[in-house]
Amino acid sequence: MKPRRLSKRAETIVGRWALAVFGALSIGAMSFVALHDFSGPAITAAAHLPALSSVRPPEAPNAAPAAAAEPEERADRNLSREGYTLVSAGALFVPSSFASADGTFDLVIHFHGNAELVAESVAAAGLSALVLVVNVGVGSGAYDTRYAAPGMLDFDLGRVVETAAARGLRGARLGRLALSAWSAGYGAIGRILAREEAFSRVSAVLLCDALHSNFADKGSREVDMERIAPFVRFARSAAGGEKLFVMTHSEVGEFRYATTTETSDAILRTLGLDRSRTIGWPDRPSFPLARAVMSTERWLEQRSEAQRGDLRIAGYRGFKEDDHIAHLAQMSSTVLPALVEYWRRQGRACVSSGGRCAGALPQAPPGLSAPGPGPAQALDPGR
Repeated sequence: MKPRRLSKRAETIVGRWALAVFGALSIGAMSFVALHDFSGPAITAAAHLPALSSVRPPEAPNAAPAAAAEPEERADRNLSREGYTLVSAGALFVPSSFASADGTFDLVIHFHGNAELVAESVAAAGLSALVLVVNVGVGSGAYDTRYAAPGMLDFDLGRVVETAAARGLRGARLGRLALSAWSAGYGAIGRILAREEAFSRVSAVLLCDALHSNFADKGSREVDMERIAPFVRFARSAAGGEKLFVMTHSEVGEFRYATTTETSDAILRTLGLDRSRTIGWPDRPSFPLARAVMSTERWLEQRSEAQRGDLRIAGYRGFKEDDHIAHLAQMSSTVLPALVEYWRRQGRACVSSGGRCAGALPQAPPGLSAPGPGPAQALDPGR
């Protein structure tokens, strides 16, 4: 008897039922394995995610980005650098080398000589400072007399701060102070340094063939040390690294009073220093005015030097008028580089005076512009 075959329709139904049963059994087995594995410690720990801190939802893609903060404007951005302004008995210049981000400015007050030449010399030396050039007379007596009044230096400094602000230096305040002189201008510096507060305030003294003195008695050429005592004291401080004192001198002779060679010798003797012989030729300035102040080309030729700490004294050959003027004409390559280096080593620290930044005086109405002083005076050491 032949076995009975199912109809095609019955075979299809049986096949589908068998597949359904097999699928159900497979899913059940997989679920059992999965539930068993997820109960392990590692999986359980990974399932507990740390709590997230609150965050802002992202901005819409078309939202405008926040504006970047603008850098603070430099204090010298609107500073007028052209020309000069008359300040007290001098002319205030802003050399091309000057820069101040916060309004603090260093100041060089130069006594006696061509104002434009001094300003150009500061720029050529790369010194970042304002420059006040004071011309008040022919002999040193005129400078001595003007600064005999105790408040004269403070008056000049106050006017400089006012004028710097009026020319556009925002937050103008005085930092370090250097005094410079050529020829008879030393008379002002001697008077200024004789006062304790001013002595403390001054950071540097630069003398360009500029220090003379009386004789102690008429029968000898012994230098009157009392007259140059403020310079000796400043030189001593410089030798100890507390100040900067730079002096150049010529060989110009004079029978009425002590020459710059004799006064420099007296300073070195007092400090127990000796000169050394040297030969050198300082760089000649590239700007035309340096040559224009001389009638002949009498550029400096160094003969000697003495140095200790920040005290520097250099002797140069020459005994004629133009040999004397060359000390002014070449200050950009003799005394000013030493000041650039000294202030660079100091950084931007203010010179303190009585617990305040030297010269940080209240601002006042602007200074007045007017024509500047004339050319350099001729040979005029004076007393």
